[in-house]
Amino acid sequence: MDDLTMVRGLLAAAGLTTSEAELAAYVPAYTGQRAALDALYAVPEARYTDPALRFRAGARIEDWAR
Repeated sequence: MDDLTMVRGLLAAAGLTTSEAELAAYVPAYTGQRAALDALYAVPEARYTDPALRFRAGARIEDWAR
């Protein structure tokens, strides 16, 4: 699927309509963003890491100011 088709599909899924001039501006921006996002997952060492912070309901609060 080419980038133009992808951008049209994403905008349609979001319920947004654009002019052809806007669409022409979005496609290069999408291409750059897609490449940057793909690069995040291209690092073999980070393949199985989980960078998200987790909330632990059982965690104890410790007074760090002591």
